[in-house]
Amino acid sequence: MFKQVDYQFIKILVMEFTYFIGADVSKNELDFSVMQGKRFLFHKEVSNSPTAIKAFIKELTKLPDFDPKQAVFCMEHTGIYTNFLLTILHEKKIAICLEAATQIKNSLGNLRGKSDKVDSLRIAEYAYKNRSELRLWQPKREILQQLAYHSAIRSRLIQVQKTIKTPLKETGLFLSKAQQKAHN
Repeated sequence: MFKQVDYQFIKILVMEFTYFIGADVSKNELDFSVMQGKRFLFHKEVSNSPTAIKAFIKELTKLPDFDPKQAVFCMEHTGIYTNFLLTILHEKKIAICLEAATQIKNSLGNLRGKSDKVDSLRIAEYAYKNRSELRLWQPKREILQQLAYHSAIRSRLIQVQKTIKTPLKETGLFLSKAQQKAHN
């Protein structure tokens, strides 16, 4: 038996962002482009460190009408280089969109020119243009993060072991039996 549901009272929550912050992430620097709606406000480059990131967020809060709950930070996935930024934004409960670089590049078409400043602006524009379809990032459970870390270490150790064993095996093919015995 089916139960009739009155859908009139069900609300669908849609995030309404007014600030779109594009972040171009590298090992040492973060380039931020800040947009309010489709209007570009400013660009800022900071070091990729917790202190600099927190100072930048504090600077954002001084903008008129800035509300962290109405802001979304969008960035390309660059592996471990995003860790400081992701951790701080998540702690401050600021929305995060982490996208594949190809997703952002393909959505904007064939563009010329490349610099960190331009890239951060393009990422902010991508966030604005796709604001209704943005998938917000959530961190993986701690145990899954640990598992991924240990799996990566294991893979590296296996690769190092192969790198060491291969020349030893190959050398053994060209040694006499007495030399092979001493070699092992």
